Amino acid sequence: MDCGFEQLTYELPDRQLVEELIEQAGYGAEMLERLHNGGLRRVPVSGSIPLSRLVNSVASQFSSEVHEFQSRTVGVIVAHSIPALAPDDHSFLAECLDGLGLEQTPRIAVSGQPCAILHSAVQLACAWVRRERQRFGVLVIGADKAYHASERIFFGSAMGDSVFAGFISHRARGHTILSSVTNTEIIATDGELSPPEDIAAFRAKNPAYIRHAIQLCLQQARVGLDTLAYIVPHTPYTMVWDAVSELLTFPRDRILTDYLPDTGHLNSNDSFVHYARAASEGRIRTGQLALLVNPAFGGTRGCTLIRR
Repeated sequence: MDCGFEQLTYELPDRQLVEELIEQAGYGAEMLERLHNGGLRRVPVSGSIPLSRLVNSVASQFSSEVHEFQSRTVGVIVAHSIPALAPDDHSFLAECLDGLGLEQTPRIAVSGQPCAILHSAVQLACAWVRRERQRFGVLVIGADKAYHASERIFFGSAMGDSVFAGFISHRARGHTILSSVTNTEIIATDGELSPPEDIAAFRAKNPAYIRHAIQLCLQQARVGLDTLAYIVPHTPYTMVWDAVSELLTFPRDRILTDYLPDTGHLNSNDSFVHYARAASEGRIRTGQLALLVNPAFGGTRGCTLIRR
């Protein structure tokens, strides 16, 4: 795709035990057992801190990390799954970018496709960058936050707060984006509120849909499954990736769910957060391929293939 992450970073607040979240949300032992069976132990929780402040804290790092950041940034895209970003009397995007010197820079917030939306934002950013000269780039941010414990428990998982940010440009010397696709076929149209038979149908078909999206992304890049060092997945729980591993005949230990107990369900950006973490720790090494996969309940699948 002739672009990549020139710089990337993320922020996770302090972790809270799922036992505490379950109690605060009014659930009992059955829900706690369900979360533990899915692999969850702790999730990042930022309390009453507004999401816009979390985004601003992460985005501010790019002023010093990206050369000529203000003059080179031609656009900002903020992707989110949770619709309630800020009170009605707050200018969310303005607060996110406050003090960054981007007052005149075009910016948009994109949502929908719940947990797959950041892949669409990456696709938009790459298309935007391709229209610009070599030196320019687009700041892409994935951010979600819950303000109450009761909002964190859904789909048999526990949501954590998180922000991922990346500067996509032609100048990337690593983190090269080889392909990115979004594939949609909706079955459960109202998410967790869908009729039970629709939810059951979605869960039964979801692993096969994920396999198809992965195949599309690999085909776009003209590489095979055997070239992947890791699949870096969306992590509400572990069980679906056991099934995907079997369907793909891909080694389960190379589907990177190791970070799940410490992060939980990060909605729009967990595969990107986990990729950045694995790269910074040296687990994903220079030159290796990582496929980031986010299946959204309902459902839409987003996949992005990156060469470290």
